[in-house]
Order: sequence, then structure tokens, then C-alpha cells
Amino acid sequence: MQIRTNMNEDQVIGVSSAARTRAQERAGVDGKAQQNRKTIFMGDLNIKKDPITQRKLYAQQKALKIIGKAWDGDRKIDQDIQEIRDKLTMLQEEYAENLDTIARGDAQKEALRQQYGVAADSQEQKDLELLEKKEDALRHPDEVFLTEEEQARLKEIEGRGPETREDLELLQRKAEAEEQGIEAEWTEEEEARLREMEGIPLTEYQKRCLEIDQFQRIYENRNDVIKDQIPAYNGSIRAIRLERLKFHEMTDAQKKAEDVMEAASREVIGMLMEEAKDHMDEELEEKKEEAEEKAEAEAEQEEKIEDRKEDTVELENRIDEAHIKNEEQEELRREAEERSREDAVLLEGIMENGRGGTGSLSDVQLDVKKMLHEMKLLEEDLKGSIIDEES
Repeated sequence: MQIRTNMNEDQVIGVSSAARTRAQERAGVDGKAQQNRKTIFMGDLNIKKDPITQRKLYAQQKALKIIGKAWDGDRKIDQDIQEIRDKLTMLQEEYAENLDTIARGDAQKEALRQQYGVAADSQEQKDLELLEKKEDALRHPDEVFLTEEEQARLKEIEGRGPETREDLELLQRKAEAEEQGIEAEWTEEEEARLREMEGIPLTEYQKRCLEIDQFQRIYENRNDVIKDQIPAYNGSIRAIRLERLKFHEMTDAQKKAEDVMEAASREVIGMLMEEAKDHMDEELEEKKEEAEEKAEAEAEQEEKIEDRKEDTVELENRIDEAHIKNEEQEELRREAEERSREDAVLLEGIMENGRGGTGSLSDVQLDVKKMLHEMKLLEEDLKGSIIDEES
């Protein structure tokens, strides 16, 4: 038997559906009884028993699992990237807030300058700015540099610090006098040395501005850390994206899912074609059985006809034989009758002769009667044989 390999899936499904319908009819499934039933059983839906449906569902579940796994991994990557972006947003917001705090500190220092009446180009303001620049140079030595003139002025402002044992003893004496609340007497040399070590005393304005400056530097340090973190986070995002481009997980998963569905489609088509082939073989077998049964019936009918023909020929032969026998018996009967008539004529002649002859009449009569009796018996025998032949 030949099966077309270019049948599409819909055609094969139609054939298989028709095959299932006929199989149910042969199994005695009553469609009306199924419709009249109020309770629906899952077994009647033929979901679990249908291998084609099972294969499709299995392929779909496997494809979804492949894509779902890749999707979960891809979504995890997106979540990681989003978390980094959220962190960057928080850092940028914190950076902006820190700048605002530093700007408010600058505004407070400007207000103090006006409050104390310090001119912007005065030595007091210049010394304050030099002290602030010194802190900047300490925090960023690669970015901020002090000139020799500025370094010399800083020594004058801050003092040189104790250099000898005498310098330490002199500073100790001054500290003790301040603690006891007494006014110590110093020589000109000692006063000069104290001025060199202690430097130029800070004004109230300078002290308050430096306190604000220290507060600002806390937020400047925080922004320095943020400026180092932002490139690191951006680099992490770039690295994750580059790593994603190397593997193509979603593309690979989609390809795998398509391969699974394609293989399942081929398998389903093969199953449907096999089912169609079985159905065609079954129909062919049924037609073959019907043809054999029909041939057997026709053979039996022909045999009966032949038997009837033989019976007819035999009956015709028997009828012909009976006709022949009847004709023979009729011929014998006619001959017997003819002889009987001839004998009767002869007897009558004998009787006539007997009357005129010398013999005794009674003896002649007796002989005639005996002959007639014998002739009668012969006639009866002929009639009886004819009747037997006809029966």
C-alpha cells in the first residue's frame, strides 16, 4: 500500500479523527447516550490516552522550560543591572545633596565675612583661604600645590613648632602659667621664640570659618568616595552586558525551543501518518474480508445452482426413462389388447364351431372361460406395472 508523504498535518488529523470515530462505532459507542449523560468523565475526553496530544503537550512544556530557564537567567541579569542602576541613582542623588550641603557652608562663611566686616582682599581673608588651601593640598597632593611663598606664609601663621629642648620647656612654662591663671614674665628673646612657635593667632572669624570648612570636608570626602564608586558601577554594567553578548542565552534557548517543537511536529506527523496507515490497512482488510465473504457466498450460490442443474438433468433423465417405459408398457398393453381381441375372435369362432361340432359344449365352455380368466389376469398385471412405473 502506498502512502503520500506530502500530506499535511490537517489532512492526516482528519483521517485519524475519522478513524477514531469509526473505531468508536465498531466498539459500540453510542453518541446519543454520551450526549444524554449529565456527568462528564475525564476519561471520555481522551486527553491522557491520546499519544499525539501527549507528545504535543510534552514538547510545549519542554520548550517553555528551556525558554523559562533562559528567561529566568536573563531576568536575573536584568535585575542585577537594575540594582546597580538604582545604586547609581542613589549615589548621584547623595552626591547632589552633599554638594548642596557644601554650598550652604560656603554661604554661611560668606555671611560671616560680611558680619565681621572682613574685606575680600584683606590679609585676614587671604590667610583663611591659605589655610583652607593647605587642607586641600593634604587631601589631594596630586592636584593642589603650594608655592614657596605660600609655604613661608603658612609657617608664619601656624608657627614653626618646638625644635629644641629649650623650646619645649618654654611652651610648658607658658601652659602652666595659663592653667594657674598667672601672668608670666618673658624676656624679649622668649617672646620672639614663642611667636615663632605659636604663629599668628587666628581671629574669631577665621576660627568659625575653619569649623565650617571642616564640616564641609566631611561631605567632600563622601563625594570623593562616590566619584570612585560611580565608574566602578558603570564598569560592572558594561561588563555584564559584554558577558551577555558572548553567550546569547535567550537566542540559544529560542533556537533550542524551536528545535524541540520542530522535532515534536515531525514525530506527531509520523504518528498521524502511522495512524492513517493503520486505518487504511484496517479498511483494506475489512474490504478484503467482505470480498472473500461475497466470493464464498457466490461460490455457494453457484454450487447450489449446479446441484439444481444436476437434479434437473437427473429428473429429466428419469422423466425420459419413464416416458420410454410408459411407451413400452403402452405398446405391450396395445399388443395384449390386440391379442385379447384376436383371442376373443378366435374363441368366438371356437365357440361357434363347438356348437356345431361333436364335442361336448360344456367342455368347450369351460376351456373358453379358463382362457378368458388367464387373459384377464394378464391385463391386470400390465395395468399394475404401468401404475408402478408412473408412481
